[in-house]
Amino acid sequence: MNVAVRAASRAAVLALTVASCSTADSTTDPTLSAPPAPTTVMSTAPKAAPDPGPGSIQVALQRTLDDWFGAGAVGGAVAAIGLPDGTVHVSTIGDAAPGEPARSGDTMRIGSITKTFMATLVLRLDDLGVLDIDDRVAAHLPDLDIRDSITIRDLLAHTSGISDADPEELIALFRADSAQRLEYDDLIAFADIPTGPDEPPGEFAYANAGYHVLGGVIEAATGTDVATALRTHVYDPAGLTETHLAGAEHVPVPIVPGNVDLDGDGREDSLADIPYLAVETAMWTAGALVTTPDDLIGFTRGLFGGSIISERSLAEMTTTSDAAHGHGLGLFDLGIDDRTAYGNSGGAPGFHANLAHDPSTGITAVVFTNCPSCPAGGLDTWQLLVDLLAIAAASAS
Repeated sequence: MNVAVRAASRAAVLALTVASCSTADSTTDPTLSAPPAPTTVMSTAPKAAPDPGPGSIQVALQRTLDDWFGAGAVGGAVAAIGLPDGTVHVSTIGDAAPGEPARSGDTMRIGSITKTFMATLVLRLDDLGVLDIDDRVAAHLPDLDIRDSITIRDLLAHTSGISDADPEELIALFRADSAQRLEYDDLIAFADIPTGPDEPPGEFAYANAGYHVLGGVIEAATGTDVATALRTHVYDPAGLTETHLAGAEHVPVPIVPGNVDLDGDGREDSLADIPYLAVETAMWTAGALVTTPDDLIGFTRGLFGGSIISERSLAEMTTTSDAAHGHGLGLFDLGIDDRTAYGNSGGAPGFHANLAHDPSTGITAVVFTNCPSCPAGGLDTWQLLVDLLAIAAASAS
C-alpha cells in the first residue's frame, strides 16, 4: 500500500472515530461530545494518596501518574497541580509522539474544556455590556432560523433544545477529505435547531451545536472573530500565551498528535501523518482549543481569582443543576464527597483532557493524555484528578 492510499485509509478510520466520539454515551470516559462522567463516578472518596510531606509533592505526583498510566501504554500523559501561591508541579510519562518523550510544556488538545473558555468569554462580554446572557439569540443572529425564546443562557446551559448533526454526515465528510475546512455555515447546516412557537427552556441535553451557535453570537456581538475575542477578553487578562483555537488561527508550535487504533489490532497508532483540520473546524467553539498545563492552570486561576470575570458572573457559571449532570454554565460540579470542585473534560480523536478546581483551597489539577486506552487497572481519569487534589491538599495541611 503506498503512502497516499495508506493515509486515506487511516483518514477513513479517523472519520469513524470522530463519529463514535460524537455519539458517545455520557457515562463513558469524556469524548468529543460527551459531558464529564456522572457525578456518581466522582462521589467515592479518594483512595489514600501518597503522603507528599514537605518538599515531596512532586514525588507523589509522579508516582500517582505512573500508577495511573500503566506499563506498555502507547502515547503519553501530562499531569499538573497548581497551588494557590502560583506554584505549578508537572509530571510526565510516556511519549508525546513516537520516539519523543512527553514534556511538561507540550501543547495538547483539550476538547470540550473549550466550552469553559467560551462560557468565560461570554460572561466577560456580559460584564462589559457587550451582550446580556439573557438576550434572545435571534436578536444577535437575525438571519438564523431559531425559536425566538431561546437565549444565550440556554446555549451556555445546554437547555436550548439544539442537537448535533447526524454522525453519518460527518463520517462522509471526513472520509472525503480530512484536510478540508468546515465553515460556520456548514456547522449550522448540520445542527438541528428548534424553530416554531416559543417554549420554556428544555431539559439539559449536551450538544456541541449549541456552542457553535454561541460562536456566531460572539462574532456578531464583538464584530471580530472568536479567536481574537478570546485573546482580547480571556487570554490577555489571564496572562495566557500558549493557548490557541486550532483551525481558526495559526498555532506557532507543534500540537502533540493523538493515538487511535487504526487497524483494529487493539493498539493505538499515531495520527501524526493524518490531516486534522476537518476535525478542528468541526469542533470549533465546542472543542478546538489547544493549550499547555501552565496555561490551563493559569486560566483557571484567573477565572476563579477575578482577573477575567466579575464575582457575579462567576456565580452564574458555578450555579449548577441539582440533577445528576451537575452542569452550570460551561462548568460542572464534579460531585466529590468531601469538597466542592468544579471542572470539565474534553476529548477528541486520540486525546483526553480533564480539569478540576477546588475553590476552597485554590488548588487546580489537570491531566492531558494522548493515550485513549489509558488508564491502567480501571482507575479512571476523574479518579486521578481526585487523587491529585488530595495530594495537594495533604501538602498544604
